[in-house]
Amino acid sequence: MPIYEGFASIYQRGPYVRFSQNLAASVLPEYLDALNFQPQRLLDVACGEGSFAVSMAQRGCQVTGVDRSQEMIALAVARAREGDAAVDFRIEDMRHLPFKEEFDLVTCFFDSMNYLLSVRDLHDAIRCAYDALRPGGLYIFDMNTIYGLAVDWMREKTYIQNQADDFIELHQHEFDYENLVATMALTIFKKLDNGLWERIEETHQERGYPVADVQFLLRETGFEVIDMFGSLSKRSELQTTSPRVWFTAKKPG
Repeated sequence: MPIYEGFASIYQRGPYVRFSQNLAASVLPEYLDALNFQPQRLLDVACGEGSFAVSMAQRGCQVTGVDRSQEMIALAVARAREGDAAVDFRIEDMRHLPFKEEFDLVTCFFDSMNYLLSVRDLHDAIRCAYDALRPGGLYIFDMNTIYGLAVDWMREKTYIQNQADDFIELHQHEFDYENLVATMALTIFKKLDNGLWERIEETHQERGYPVADVQFLLRETGFEVIDMFGSLSKRSELQTTSPRVWFTAKKPG
């Protein structure tokens, strides 16, 4: 089963949505204020169920959201409708985007870039973000670090992530130290309208990249790396034990 095909409806009921909502509510606006940067047009790559994109549209941005998952885009369209927000949601692959110098800001959050399992794919996604930006535009994204995947993810290898009366969501983690790839086996038991239970299984993989390699790819593409944090909300310095890294890159112009 393709990832998020069965998981999407459960995903939007889990803790994941709070990550996006907090970013849009305060973390990103406060950071952009500190940079004295007020984007008018925003491209949210791997927008998922649309929480971040819809919230930013409600704050006045012209937002386009793209994601590979048809199920996630359907949820995002419904969320925009419910929130009376005008967002252009599209099914697109972050490695092959059609945009040319249309946006002031490109975002890609919640370690979506780690789902790119080859350096070529990662470079292609960075190039697409570069091409989509107007000169002077910013590219802001986060990634799980190698430490985050190899250590933090492995602290608890099997656990219940979320549950309600009509579903239970289980995670199992493994890490391939040779290829720096973390695998999350996702099992969901979902109660159907007829009282029976459906079992849904998905396998999610994320690759950890050395921070220096990501910096190199950004600069090789033409970006200027202007900020790198262990936490965007605290704007704290990246440490060797930081589970996540936040990049801000600028397209010259």
